[in-house]
Amino acid sequence: MVKSEYAALISTPASDDRDPLHIELVYDAPLSQAEVQTRLSNALPEVNARAEAAFDADGDRFFFITFPEIDPHGQEREVFAFARALRSEMQAAEANPVLPDSLYGAVHVGTEGLFGFCETPRDNSRPFGWHHARIRTPLAWAHTRGSGVKVAAIDTGYTGHNELYDVIETQGQWNFVESDGDARDRFSGGFLKNPGHGTLVASVIASRGDADMQGNTTSPGGVTGTAPAAKVLPIRTVRSVIDFTQRRIAAAVTHAVNERADVIIMALGGPTRVASTEQAMRNAVAAGTVVVCAAGNCYPAVVFPAAYAPMGICTAVAALQPDNRPWRKSGRGREVTFAAYGEHVWGAAKNKASDPDAGIRSSQGTTLASSMTAGLAALWVARHGGRLALLDKANAAGTTVQAMWVHCATHGMTKPPEWNGARDLGAGIIDAKRLLDAPLPTGTESPAPPDSDATTTLNVLVEHLAGQSSEAATEVTPELAEYAPEILWLSYRRGARARIAESDGGTEALLPQDMATVGLQQAVTDKPALAALIGTG
Repeated sequence: MVKSEYAALISTPASDDRDPLHIELVYDAPLSQAEVQTRLSNALPEVNARAEAAFDADGDRFFFITFPEIDPHGQEREVFAFARALRSEMQAAEANPVLPDSLYGAVHVGTEGLFGFCETPRDNSRPFGWHHARIRTPLAWAHTRGSGVKVAAIDTGYTGHNELYDVIETQGQWNFVESDGDARDRFSGGFLKNPGHGTLVASVIASRGDADMQGNTTSPGGVTGTAPAAKVLPIRTVRSVIDFTQRRIAAAVTHAVNERADVIIMALGGPTRVASTEQAMRNAVAAGTVVVCAAGNCYPAVVFPAAYAPMGICTAVAALQPDNRPWRKSGRGREVTFAAYGEHVWGAAKNKASDPDAGIRSSQGTTLASSMTAGLAALWVARHGGRLALLDKANAAGTTVQAMWVHCATHGMTKPPEWNGARDLGAGIIDAKRLLDAPLPTGTESPAPPDSDATTTLNVLVEHLAGQSSEAATEVTPELAEYAPEILWLSYRRGARARIAESDGGTEALLPQDMATVGLQQAVTDKPALAALIGTG
């Protein structure tokens, strides 16, 4: 069966700027990498494929199987069928295809009109630091400006730029794309593949300078970060947020923890659930690291990894317009923790190597909202004596630093009237002064630590569907575990198609119709709500 499903895949090696097919296998008990490789060789003896443990080659539950001769783009349906056959042959508990996402970062390429469905009109008329007055960072800086705190940015890397003067922590930087210790953005990969996204993120977090309550900023650059004395540790993990996969995310999170990062920012995401990413985030929270994720652009639902926020292993941040209303392209849902400003926010702009080192631009997206939030998390960590001091207090209170951070961030938070009571933008709008003035919670005010082990993809699916269609969620049974990754992917993709159609109706050109596998179609014939949600009904 697995050989025939592999044969159904079109054998086209991925190009230099694209990742080949990866499938994550999850086991109930640890195995060695050598054992999994042996099983793989026995299952597909004539196929060039390799197995790699996500965390520990001597004993792990999570493995990435790489098929270098297969490009998954355009044959996702066949990939899901193959993954299920591979899971059975390899005696694994789960098989999660690690598919690329081409929507999330579209708004950051700086090319007007090309991705109009995913952006709103730009406005360059606002002061460079207008958002500081709104979230009251100048008042919070009376406590701290983030000195001594390290924020790990899991992203495209960094570039030479005036806004990053004295910002980058070079000791411990790492490049998981080209596998070396230089995390600088390579600006490689062809048209629109690398928009300098990591540089933008770092500038919004920690660009040096000052700002006042009128939105005026001071040198050395034009932008001032929310934590202008913190350091940013760049971890180059993706070539671009426009063509993003989670293949290296678990390793990047693990590296950030090993480098004693106080905060992790992941301003990226997509519709694919990868269990090892969740596991790595659980490990980070156990180490006392605050994890901040962007709720997502283009997809109306909250993307992964931000979708794990209800588990207590990250903060999911949605984006707002300057008038406090939701940015129209922000991911929204019950997974959102709170919101921050994500439209017309100024940041460093360097989209190719030849661009000047002083360029700044008013940008948009949940990247901006989550980046300014990561800076505020750095202020909060510094305010309370650092990560290790907070970890001691969290352990004594029977909770986590992540839970304490969320408690303080949402302390006294109320939904603004502009939301009209919306429940899918979180608790309210982040406020730096209120955050730093909030007392740390006691044990009775914070939840117990989350489980140490990642949950199942089936459970993740049920949680996702509960926010999309309660009827569909009730139709999920244990027998659908094999199809959980495919149902998740189809649900997100149909949501994206609906958002595109709302913008200009050009869904076919930008996001072709996705067809469910025959197996899934048969599995939901008696589940009308689920079939309708994924487009088979």
